[in-house]
Amino acid sequence: MRVSRADIMRLAFSRLMTAVSGLFVLGLFIVMPASAEQGVLSLRYPPDRTVIEYDILDVSIGVDKGAVDLIKVNVNGRERASAVPDRDHECFSLPLDPGMNEITVSAFRNRKPLDRIIFSAFRRSEIESAYHKAPDGFMKKYFHMGDTAECSACHILESRESDEMPISPASFTARNFSKEAVISSTSTCYSCHKEITSRQYVHGPAAVWSCLSCHEKGSEPRYSVKKPDREICFKCHVEQRDDWSSKKVVHGPVNLGKCTICHSPHSANNPFNLFKPTWNLCTTCHAEKGSGQHVLGDSFSTGGHPTHGRPDPLRKGKELSCASCHEPHASNFLHLWAFDVQNLFELCKKCHYDK
Repeated sequence: MRVSRADIMRLAFSRLMTAVSGLFVLGLFIVMPASAEQGVLSLRYPPDRTVIEYDILDVSIGVDKGAVDLIKVNVNGRERASAVPDRDHECFSLPLDPGMNEITVSAFRNRKPLDRIIFSAFRRSEIESAYHKAPDGFMKKYFHMGDTAECSACHILESRESDEMPISPASFTARNFSKEAVISSTSTCYSCHKEITSRQYVHGPAAVWSCLSCHEKGSEPRYSVKKPDREICFKCHVEQRDDWSSKKVVHGPVNLGKCTICHSPHSANNPFNLFKPTWNLCTTCHAEKGSGQHVLGDSFSTGGHPTHGRPDPLRKGKELSCASCHEPHASNFLHLWAFDVQNLFELCKKCHYDK
């Protein structure tokens, strides 16, 4: 019987498929060299397309135990965390940029990629207009409002009596005390949220982990803070409240009670818990003042007056900034001037006087 070329090809293909099926049945494919996308990672929290208000995002990743020897986490292309997993999950606290953040979690074994998951988080910002509103499809996910059974195996997720009060300074008087041991034993929040106090300048309540001084356990969403911010801030900052409320000119954010537009409620790398250095912070909203033409550049001088990058002549040891001439909160004088002056000429004489 004559066999056509097409019949030969069909027979060969059939035998190939039979062999492949046999390998799957015997489970032999599991010993073949690993390639990407093997499915050893899963995203526990947060869900993709999450909106976050602050600059640190807590992430929990499920891991096939024993399948991975290295995990790397990138945010917008920059490596931000890594871990050698020894359990069925890994948790990370990741710094976020304002706006869109693409987070990539990669799993490796023997330096070879096994799996990768990618998700997005949008960090909303009050001070940067481009990031006031989250894109369509993005929404907040309140961790303490959802099903967190996977996390409760390791973490206490309900506040305790010790969270109602600040940590006592007496706790740190022992000669060889462990600060982390003291805080972790008295603060329910610490184990998950300790990164929020990792910067140089720490807000008082956050420094002693008195979280319920500001966050309310009975609120909706749970552990949220009353708005506007002044409802909470002025409970402690009574002197500032009384001073600013008596002034004739009030800065916009203060008038709206939005303290956390400029100040971090937890910690920051700048004095006064500012999110940015003073000049950078002010020019985020007042961009035109950072053009180099401020003060004199729009009148009889073409060069303008320096607003930063020079020593402050009246505040020794500090750099010239917007706060050299302006009060950032409230003033009795035009343009929030920091001095008792009635016009620009009098303001100039504060530094430029005849010796």
